[in-house]
Amino acid sequence: MSRRAFWRRVLNHVLLVPFLFFAVFPFYHMTLTSLKTDRELYDRQAVPLLIRQGVTLEHYTKLLTESEFITWTKNSLLVTLLATLVSLVIGTMAAYALARLKFFAVGSFGTGIFVTYLVPTSLLFLPLAQVVNWLGLADSKWALVVTYP
Repeated sequence: MSRRAFWRRVLNHVLLVPFLFFAVFPFYHMTLTSLKTDRELYDRQAVPLLIRQGVTLEHYTKLLTESEFITWTKNSLLVTLLATLVSLVIGTMAAYALARLKFFAVGSFGTGIFVTYLVPTSLLFLPLAQVVNWLGLADSKWALVVTYP
């Protein structure tokens, strides 16, 4: 690699540094805020981007012991994994059928699927709620697994 190409690459990376700070700053601020004491969080004279009164894990302890956070996280992971799996299986089979098989109105069917994605989700909410009730899945995790894909 020539010197000119090397310095161009270095300049490109240096120019990306402000974007990196912009992307990482919210995570830094959330972590910092979670480690501050309540007193420092509510103190109007405190510096927002520094910890001056000491680090505490009280908020994490409270989250893990006084709430159902672990259960909520497990439910979210279960729904995410199942919905993703269902989407992948159905999407793969549909894509194969549309790309490789020849059947009546395959072009119209593909266009219909594409146009369906253009319909706002708020219009699909009521019919989808009726389908969930019809399947007997209302007020359960499985209602989310069925509706997300």
